[in-house]
Amino acid sequence: MTIVNVLFDILILAHVATGFVGLAAFWVPLFARKGGRVHVQAGRIFTYCAYVVTLSAVTASAGRIVSFQVQGIAFAERPDLYGFALFLGYLGVVTFATVRQAMRVVATRRAPETLRTPFHEALGWASIAGSVAVIAFALGVWSDSSPILLGLSPIGIFTGSSMLRLMRNPGGQHMGWFYSHLGSMLGGGIAFHTAFIVFGAQRVWAYELAGPLAIVPWILPTVVGIPAIVVWTRYYRRRFGPAPAAAA
Repeated sequence: MTIVNVLFDILILAHVATGFVGLAAFWVPLFARKGGRVHVQAGRIFTYCAYVVTLSAVTASAGRIVSFQVQGIAFAERPDLYGFALFLGYLGVVTFATVRQAMRVVATRRAPETLRTPFHEALGWASIAGSVAVIAFALGVWSDSSPILLGLSPIGIFTGSSMLRLMRNPGGQHMGWFYSHLGSMLGGGIAFHTAFIVFGAQRVWAYELAGPLAIVPWILPTVVGIPAIVVWTRYYRRRFGPAPAAAA
């Protein structure tokens, strides 16, 4: 076993371990008092786990593509391998951008004009570019996995566009930072649950879905999570109400 293989195994171990911790930590802020100590601490744990998981996913994705090249596996021979690596890298970038957005809007809520930085703006564009790359691959190299790729690829466009829109109009919406934080954190949770259902749960409980049902684990968290974001955001919009009128 080479040093590269050892490092790759360590990377995967860190990815899986922090994934499970982050999955558990995600649920604590949902039920804890908003802004309270438990909410904040659990949110930080989830965020740090998300950073490790996403960065390790992007690293592993790039490593797989390099490995295919070293082994002499051309893209024309096994486009499915390259497509899967591309998709994992895309999910890693989008999830990192989503969770980073959730933390940045809180940190800059009293000075929203500071939200826009070169790095944060680049993350927004990277999310959009990742979506475009996955869509192009799914349409250009059609396979059984193309419906999954096309179903999840718009998430990056939505994420990146939302980030850029808020950066270009900071403070333009009453409590906009809060709605962005809520939606982004729930979006990160969707990504964690998708990874767990697709990769973790099937190994833990040793089940396998074949045929049309194989797409269910990929889209189930999104199908449940997106309406949850909409409903919860509407609840807080009614609770906070419109922006208070400026004093004369």
